[in-house]
Amino acid sequence: MASRWLAVDRYLFFAVSSLMALGLLMVYSASFAISQENFGHDLHIVTRQSVAVGIGLVLLLATMLFDYRRYQKSAIVAVAVLGILAALIFVLLMPASRGSHRWIPLGIFNAQPSEFAKLAVILFLASFLSRKDDRLNEFRRGILPVLLVVGSIALLVAIEPDLGTACMISAIACAMLWVGGISWKHIANLGAIGLVAATSQIMRSGYQSQRIIAFLDPWAHGRTSGYQTVQSLTAVGSGGVTGVGFAAGQQKAGFLPDPYTDFIYAVIAEEFGMIGAFVVIGLFVVLLWRGVRASLRAPDRFGFYLGIGLTCFLVIQALINMSIVVNLLPTTGIPLPMISYGGSSMLVSCIAVGILLNISQHAHT
Repeated sequence: MASRWLAVDRYLFFAVSSLMALGLLMVYSASFAISQENFGHDLHIVTRQSVAVGIGLVLLLATMLFDYRRYQKSAIVAVAVLGILAALIFVLLMPASRGSHRWIPLGIFNAQPSEFAKLAVILFLASFLSRKDDRLNEFRRGILPVLLVVGSIALLVAIEPDLGTACMISAIACAMLWVGGISWKHIANLGAIGLVAATSQIMRSGYQSQRIIAFLDPWAHGRTSGYQTVQSLTAVGSGGVTGVGFAAGQQKAGFLPDPYTDFIYAVIAEEFGMIGAFVVIGLFVVLLWRGVRASLRAPDRFGFYLGIGLTCFLVIQALINMSIVVNLLPTTGIPLPMISYGGSSMLVSCIAVGILLNISQHAHT
């Protein structure tokens, strides 16, 4: 057991623990006024997040000590895929909350199956790619199974509706397939299918089409669909180089919606300035570096694809979230991994990191 502990990737663990610690600080800063107003004391929201972090750390430790090669068993992959499909169908039968069917109430927490769907897709593709390298570009044996499994999961997520997470799942799948050697022709075809599906969903959904319009010119729609983006950009601009100071930001006080969830990066930029914003980016760069390194040194192809998929998930999602905050992408509900408030997001991120740490322990030196 001692040797296993000595083999832990300290750089990866430091980057992740730093992000989680910063996340707790920023969730408190962004939520204490809201907690005081809605729940009578300023620690309500950050206390809930602390519980999620504690459970997440337990899961991180457990998955770090669990041999990742066991996940390759066909029975485990099948249970993961079928289980997430069942959960995504079940959540559609639940009463709508804030206009969508995304959460399953479990008492203290509400589980969000779409977050766990990312892990199921990564596990399926890692197993599939490690077994089907020579037949990946065949339609019946390569493209069709991927289209059926990943497409079904992404479609169910989009129906909730959660188009942002559906696109996120598709992006992870495309990245893994590209690394796996799929031809550009098939990537383009799959991308075209996804684009048509996303466009259809946007055209049928009034608020999503309004977000696209607001993305093109948020200031012209600053009081309606562009309000979040304008307030986010105002927060980022107010921070300058060094920021206004911890807990001293003004935009979170009734101006910036969802300051402790989807737009927490704007609060970081306001309170810690450009320096704080680049520190967060730097920590995710370390995560990218160590995740790719562990994947390349994995002793088998399954470990390689699994590590690449998990790294892509964490880094691409962070990149999308930060891009939304500075209006490089349209607004959508994508949390910042290990920083944004949210139990399901935190647990899934910790599981992903734990598996990455386990892969690094088995890596060739």
